[in-house]
Order: sequence, then C-alpha cells, then structure tokens
Amino acid sequence: MEFLIDYSDMKWTALGPELIVLMTAFALLILGLFKTYDNRPFLCNGALGGLGIAWLYSALLWRSAPHDHLGAEPEIFSNALIYDRFSQSFNLLILAMGVFAILASYRYPKSDNENKSEYFTLVLMAVAGMMFLAKAGTLITAFVALEVFSIALYILCGFSAKHGTGTEGPGDSEKLTWECKASQESTVKYLLTGAFASAILVYGMALVYVGTGTTEIRGIAKLLHSNPYSHNTLVYIGVGLMFAGLAFKVSAVPFHSWTPDVYQGAPTPITAFMSVATKAAAFALIARVFSVSFHELQYIWMPVVFGVSVITMIVGNTAAIFQTDIKRMLAFSGIAHAGYLLIGIVANSHEGVASILFYLAVYLFMNVGAFAIVLTLEGQGSEGNSILRLKGLSKRNPMLAGAMALFMVSLAGIPPTAGFFGKLYLFLAAIQEGYHLLAILAVIASMIAVYFYLRVIVLMYFHDEESTETIEINKGMRAVIMVSMVAVLVFGLFPSTLMSLAKLSVPF
Repeated sequence: MEFLIDYSDMKWTALGPELIVLMTAFALLILGLFKTYDNRPFLCNGALGGLGIAWLYSALLWRSAPHDHLGAEPEIFSNALIYDRFSQSFNLLILAMGVFAILASYRYPKSDNENKSEYFTLVLMAVAGMMFLAKAGTLITAFVALEVFSIALYILCGFSAKHGTGTEGPGDSEKLTWECKASQESTVKYLLTGAFASAILVYGMALVYVGTGTTEIRGIAKLLHSNPYSHNTLVYIGVGLMFAGLAFKVSAVPFHSWTPDVYQGAPTPITAFMSVATKAAAFALIARVFSVSFHELQYIWMPVVFGVSVITMIVGNTAAIFQTDIKRMLAFSGIAHAGYLLIGIVANSHEGVASILFYLAVYLFMNVGAFAIVLTLEGQGSEGNSILRLKGLSKRNPMLAGAMALFMVSLAGIPPTAGFFGKLYLFLAAIQEGYHLLAILAVIASMIAVYFYLRVIVLMYFHDEESTETIEINKGMRAVIMVSMVAVLVFGLFPSTLMSLAKLSVPF
C-alpha cells in the first residue's frame, strides 16, 4: 500500500503566529540556562517581543483568511486545522491576554527564583495551546491542544515564585508562607478536577467517532446531515460528555466548584490570564463544534445548554455576593459571565456567535483592568486580597478608584460602557431566535450582579481608608489599566464597529 502525503494544503504561513510563540518559548527556555540571560528584564522583553510579533502577524492574517464571501476552503494540514477569520480573531484575544501575564511578571517571579525562564516558557506554551485549540479542525487536534495549555496552567497555578525560590520540597512545609501553601493547593485541585474533565471529554469524543466514523469537525456535520444512521444513541451520549468536559473549562455550573479555590490560590497574573484566555479558547471550540458539527442535533443539546446557562448566571452572581476575598468574588463573577456567553451558543445563529466574540473582547479589557488593580493593591497573607483593602481607595489614589469603578460598572452591564452592549447583543441574539424566557432570566441575573459590583464602589468612595500603605503602580500595570479604561469607554460609545468585525469573523 502506497502512502502519499498531500503537501498542497500545508499552509505554514497560516501557522506563523503559533510557530512564533513556540519558537520564542523554546528560545527563552534554552537561554535561561545561561546566567547572562537568566534575568527577568531580558526574559520579559523577549516574551513580549514574541507575543507582539505574533499579534501583528495574526492581525495581517485576519484580513486574508478565508470567510463566507471568499469561498476558499479553510481546512489545512489534511483537515487537522481550520484557518479562517474566526480562529484568527481568537488568536488576537489570547495573545493580548498573554501580554498581560508577561507584563505582570514584575512581581512574578522574584529575582532569586531559580525557575524564571520556566515561568515565561509555560505562559507562552499555554498561549500556543489555546491558539491551536481555536484552529482545531478535528476532535483529536482539539484534545491535544487543550491538554497542552491545561498542563502548562496546572504548573503555573502552583508557581509560588513570588514567595519562594522554586526549590521548596515537601519537607519545607513549615517554612512556607500562606501564599505558597494556597498556590500548591490550587494546583492540586485544578490538576485532579482537570484530569477527570479531560477523561470525560475524550470519552465523549470517542463515542462521537464511533457513532459517526470521523473526528473531523466539518465532516461530522456533513455526516449528520446526510446519513440518518449517524443519529444514534452513541453520538447523543458523546455530545453530552463533550459538553460536560468543555463546561469544566469555562466554569459552568455544576462544573464550577474548582474555580474560586484555584483563582484565589494561584498567582494573580495567572488567575487573570485563566479568567479570560481559557474561556476564549474553550468557547472557540464550543462555538465551532456545536454550531457546525452538532447543528443538526440542536433539539438534543439545546435544552441542556439552556438550563446550564440559566443556572450558571444565577449561581455565579448569587455566590459572589457573599465573598470577602476580591479574587474569589471575581471568580464567581467569571462563572456568571460564562453563563452569559452560553446564551450565544443557545441562540445557535450567526449573530449569537458574533455576540460571543464581541463579549469576550470587551470582557478581556474590563476583567484584565480589574485584576491589574487587584495585583497593584495585593498584600501579604490570607487577607492580602480582602475586599476591605479597597476601603477609602478614592482618597489614597483617585485614579485607581476611578478605574476600578469603571470596570465594575462595565462588568455589571450598566450603560454607556462596553459591558452593557456585550450583554445587549447576547440578549438580542437570544430574542431573535425566540428565546425570550432566557433573555428575561439573564436580565434578572444581571440585576443580582449589580449589588456586589456596586459594593466595591461604595467601599472605595463612601468608607474611610483603613490602610496607610503607599500604592506604587508599576509602569506595565499603569499601561494595562489605561488601555483597558479607554477600550471600555470607546467600545461602549462606538460598539457597532467592533460588532461588525465580529460578524465578519464568523464563517458559520
């Protein structure tokens, strides 16, 4: 039997951004072996350079990538990957989050840590894995990409570089600070629950393969449309298991219990990175699989996703009310926002998927801005991120207080911020498809969220300050906060431009 390799669809230029990130990661890992280069400024600048070049390359590829109006086939590398504007849009979001994680390295890792190059390499590997997940053309490619970034995040959650040297062992537990122990606990919880979720996901993929005979995302859609025998129990069970595995990655209820503990214990830059980048990568796959592969089976999975969306919004917003740690509060807030994003999946329309892209873009800025302020104000010990540390912030630093107020208002969905239009487009997509009840329940859930977001503003402006600590704002964090503020306001005042780009990016 002759084995032939088809070189015609090997478009290496389409993988340029991913290859740049991978090469940068490997280069920093090797250079970190030399003392001359094993320092934070060099590693940070190198990582930022690689991410910046990859971002510009992705922006150029977005213009030439196939979409509905060009008629070109988007599959590359024997259908293993899909190169289109949809994947390139998610590349831009994920790379932007990678830039934040690197900029926040002014506190992580410390200069005496022995794993500095490993930190930057793991962040870049996580970014690369997420980018490949957004491009996945088969279920096998998707699973491999998902595991690449998941393993990197498991390690980063336990990367207690701020408070240790990286050489601590089990016998040093008495010497470790609360932050170190919390970080180690978070990585164990994330690893164990993530392993179960991955097992469930791959089992669901296997059942879909058995029921349809293919793992290609677009191939599954063709078979379900043309072959009535592919509508069988194995495929139905596989779809359910796949949704359960992916729901874990986006912290949807009831697969959310790991989120607050992991977010609280992980280093703050990694928490912020996970809160947006992981959601973006997972929703890229969810949108592509459920809107393309399983479109014919929407009568099976739609009621389930509808229920999960509603429960996720209500549980996330209600639980956030009772949190005293701001990272845990933002974790439950992130759970609720996953529920909002699922509305776009329920709508299962061009406008619904475009609304997901729009929402993730604005969520990036308002969440990153909030976490940048949390990182700036972060203290030591179990109370280092207490919400009470925000008391009187308007008197100590009016700029930070104003920025935090803007981000909280936008997360709550109050006009004229970008967060309001993010929710509005999702609600309208649901209404257009006849899901009026879902839109009503989403509005009610948003009203619950207003309480804990406004509580932050009340603490900053209507309580006396309890801390006399001097607030030092790093240049990188100052830039992140200012860019996030401008983006939240600009996209709030001119949302149609971003939404038009989002619609152009959706090929299905």
